[in-house]
Amino acid sequence: MTVRRRSVIVRRWGSNLRTFRHNKLAVAGVVILVMFALTVVVQPILWSTVWEGKRAIYDPATGYDAVVRQLTVVDEVLDPSTEIKRSDAQLDGFLGVEIGDIIEKPRQPAPPSSEHWFGTDPFGRDVFSMTLAGAVPAFVVGITAAVTTGLLATLVAASSAIYGRLLDAVLSRIADIALLLPAPLAMIIIGAGAFGGDLRPFWFGFMYGVIAGMGGGAIVLRSHALSILGRPYIDAARVAGAGRLRIMGRHLLPHLVPLAGVTMFTAVAGAVIAHGFAAWLAFADDVVNWGAMMFMGLSLLGRFGGQTAWNVLLAGALAISLFSASFYLISLGIRDVALPHSRARARRQPHHLGP
Repeated sequence: MTVRRRSVIVRRWGSNLRTFRHNKLAVAGVVILVMFALTVVVQPILWSTVWEGKRAIYDPATGYDAVVRQLTVVDEVLDPSTEIKRSDAQLDGFLGVEIGDIIEKPRQPAPPSSEHWFGTDPFGRDVFSMTLAGAVPAFVVGITAAVTTGLLATLVAASSAIYGRLLDAVLSRIADIALLLPAPLAMIIIGAGAFGGDLRPFWFGFMYGVIAGMGGGAIVLRSHALSILGRPYIDAARVAGAGRLRIMGRHLLPHLVPLAGVTMFTAVAGAVIAHGFAAWLAFADDVVNWGAMMFMGLSLLGRFGGQTAWNVLLAGALAISLFSASFYLISLGIRDVALPHSRARARRQPHHLGP
């Protein structure tokens, strides 16, 4: 590579970086994603410092720390925080209890405290530790699904639009079949059947991306690709002697990148939620992830008074929401880099406050 060529590439990357940084939402997305990446490092640090020697308490899968309450056995409960009805105490295993006795009963799930910042779940596990541990499978599943979906949908759509005829007919039928079976449902079936409940995060994300990329992603991008091929500059390129591969690489694929980015980042949210649901049904090999926390909070919420189980549900829901939102916000910056002319038109267009 010549010095001049290297200089051109450096200037282009510098210009793209400035364009990306100009989009404040995209920068915010990067900040959020970096924060999630840091959670992967934070947990080992906590194991060697604050949580040293406390693995039995803070292990995200097997940890347990019961908050014990002393309750007085009574006939009629006036203060639920200090009293318990005799019949309820007997149902909890204190068969020989009498009125006026004091029993010790563990409180799970427990609300946030200084020992457990996000509280504990119905099984006594630390919710903060579970949230940190859920970042690893989320990154593996989300990034794998996003890359697989984007690449496959783009290649299928571009090839189908460029070559048409037999290849277009075959790929369109495959896309229709993939669209009939939604990717989350397909992953549940595959995880339960072919893998017998031992579906690792990487393969989960990869297969999710294949189904999503061959289905809805390919159909949306194909329609966009056909509209691009009908534009005048494509006809001009053909008249100038450009072949199909050159038109695909030079004119078609760059215009598919922004829409492919949206497809990728949509796949992140769907894959992470589907993986959590699969884990909740024991069709995935990891015990702790954000989706499983959401489903556990929803399923067990009514059994524990409908109060403290919210900490499990909200922790998982906020983690998935922010994680997915970070990818979408980053896609806005990538769109600006890929389509500078549309960005310039948007800035020049006057803004109206009313109709």
